[in-house]
Amino acid sequence: MGVLLREAGEVDWVFPLESTYLSQLFTGLDSLTSTFAGWLRHCDLAFGWIPDTDGVVGKTLHAAGVERSYLKSASSTDLLTAHQSVRYLEAIQVRGVEPVASSSLLLSSAIREQGKRILHGLNGDSLAQPVVIHPGSGSARKCLEARRLVPVIEWLSQSGTAPLLLEGPADREAVEQVVAGLKIGVPVIRGLDVMVVAGVLSHAKLYLGHDSGVTHLAAALSIPTIACFGPTSSCRWAPVGRTVSILSGAPCVCPTWSSVAACGEQVCLQIAPERIIEACRLLLVK
Repeated sequence: MGVLLREAGEVDWVFPLESTYLSQLFTGLDSLTSTFAGWLRHCDLAFGWIPDTDGVVGKTLHAAGVERSYLKSASSTDLLTAHQSVRYLEAIQVRGVEPVASSSLLLSSAIREQGKRILHGLNGDSLAQPVVIHPGSGSARKCLEARRLVPVIEWLSQSGTAPLLLEGPADREAVEQVVAGLKIGVPVIRGLDVMVVAGVLSHAKLYLGHDSGVTHLAAALSIPTIACFGPTSSCRWAPVGRTVSILSGAPCVCPTWSSVAACGEQVCLQIAPERIIEACRLLLVK
């Protein structure tokens, strides 16, 4: 995702988490490589979603020449607001601002063209009105049952749009269950990196998914987005956007994530297909 944000002009530099840059901050100024230390000397403000209870990271940043730093755990009880984007603003002491997405994430023409070629290769011109459905997420416990998605996909097909399924590295089982329940053939796209996924999404008429990074990406691209939430809180994690519709079942009664994993009923994800279809209908006419 960092590379995509760089390509879109949102950030100037990214580094992988598996690199040593982050660990260097925890071991003091002498541990910084010359490249990293040189970059930090030109940094006015540092913000990190990390706890710094002993103050080591803050001291390292200050010693490296960073004028101000805000270091806060994303789950910190010190933050009073609910939604994660507002918590970010609170953490950097910006108040009274609503983080409403007013502009889309801008993709290069090359990325968009790559996405267009993939769509054309799936089924030619019949995908002129593509609707992307992502049956998976980071956890199967956040996903609707296949039987709730199947009638929605069949309705989309009958409504003149071209539904297609997006399969990520952890989504094979979820996609297979949906495909097995369908009476129609629906293309599946898989094995794409996040930039190519963004290119595909940029041409979508509608996106349907769960609490996942792909759902946030669709919303950031200003694609009409339906996000189905269950055990995770939409008040905390819902994507931000003017064309985002949030659906959920009954309130989740599981107090911990381990109890979510053991839950057999999942009342929070019992969203009637008719509700999803109506949300699709409303967004497709906008």
